[in-house]
Amino acid sequence: MEVLKIPRKESQSYVRINAGLCKGCGLCVKNCPKGILQIGDSINLLGYKAVAMNNKKCSGCGNCFNMCPEPAAISVERNVPVAPAKPKEKRAA
Repeated sequence: MEVLKIPRKESQSYVRINAGLCKGCGLCVKNCPKGILQIGDSINLLGYKAVAMNNKKCSGCGNCFNMCPEPAAISVERNVPVAPAKPKEKRAA
């Protein structure tokens, strides 16, 4: 079986947070080496302020997933292919 390797600049990792299950404990925020997570402003149905991403420079390390005590509240998507930017078409004068 061949493994497809995607060059780093053509892929991106990101964190998926299920805000409805997050209890806002902050363990993922404290353990993110890139500092991309923060406690959000909105309150979920459980009465907690859920975690949110504040930028898109996730390295996909998985620290947030490993530290989260709530099953299925957070997942990490590693090296997801990014669609190449479409070339701009020149307008005819």
